[in-house]
Amino acid sequence: MLIGFRVNVKGSNLSGTVIDETKNTLLLETGYSQKRVIKDNNRFILDMDGKKIKIKGEEINLRPWEYAIY
Repeated sequence: MLIGFRVNVKGSNLSGTVIDETKNTLLLETGYSQKRVIKDNNRFILDMDGKKIKIKGEEINLRPWEYAIY
């Protein structure tokens, strides 16, 4: 459910647009390449319509439709 949103990985120099999502990973388009980031043990800052939202990877370490229900 994060596909299309801009994401910064906190504590690293990695940011990009989410182009795919699995239960355990996010695939980011960084402009020059694609990077797959593990959700667990990472912190993310999402840019959702101009609002910055901080999310722990553990909170979304589910299939996208599973956490969308909550």
